[in-house]
Amino acid sequence: MMKLKMLFGLAALTSTAVMAQGPQCNHAQLPYQQMTPVPYDSTPYVPQNTMPEQCRNPEIEAYIADWEAGKIDFNTIKPNDSIAADQRFCKTLDDHGNVLEAKNCDPKNSPVGYIWKELSDSPMVIGITNGLKSDHEPHFHGQPECYYVVNGTSKTLANNKFETLAKGQYFYIPGAHIHNTPILNKEGLGVFYWYPNNAHFDGFKYYWRKDVKNLRVAEEAFDRVDAIRKRDLNLGPYGTNEAFFKK
Repeated sequence: MMKLKMLFGLAALTSTAVMAQGPQCNHAQLPYQQMTPVPYDSTPYVPQNTMPEQCRNPEIEAYIADWEAGKIDFNTIKPNDSIAADQRFCKTLDDHGNVLEAKNCDPKNSPVGYIWKELSDSPMVIGITNGLKSDHEPHFHGQPECYYVVNGTSKTLANNKFETLAKGQYFYIPGAHIHNTPILNKEGLGVFYWYPNNAHFDGFKYYWRKDVKNLRVAEEAFDRVDAIRKRDLNLGPYGTNEAFFKK
């Protein structure tokens, strides 16, 4: 009987030790399996004239150097081999959020007024945008993001206000910080965008207001962003400013 008790005791200790090690899973948790993060109202950083340390990467630095030297432009820039051949076209959205091709790589042929090209999906996600006067919906995602402005000027949400974002400037947005850059004038705006720590865009999860419904603390963060848009830009919530952007 004593030997039996000892055996049961060892089994219990072994079971407890295994449980203490955590779930015996060997697969990564996917974005849609994770809890919805609570966002910050905006990045604490502002646009600057030098590349932030958080944004440094040889591949994007080479693209920017070639752009500034006049070796490439929006039409001639080429993606790396991580972008499939059938995806190397200028993309845009329709009014329902569906991705489609922008004919002649011209933002005038975009229902929403802006287009983009994917330049890299690995080892880091990189793209470039070209936009006309148009509104953009506030959103956030878990990945930090960087911008470099290649043409134009506008305002971007930074440090709880809308700061000027102009040609030649960089901008750093940490993960889970709401960001918003409506294009406010006919000159338009074009930026390189990249995610310095992340590859494979299909693994990203973007959060819009509709994705945080009933998560009160996140809804309130979007409410505060709407108040800042009204205060600094005299714009209502996204989707209510058609008269301004059609001027």
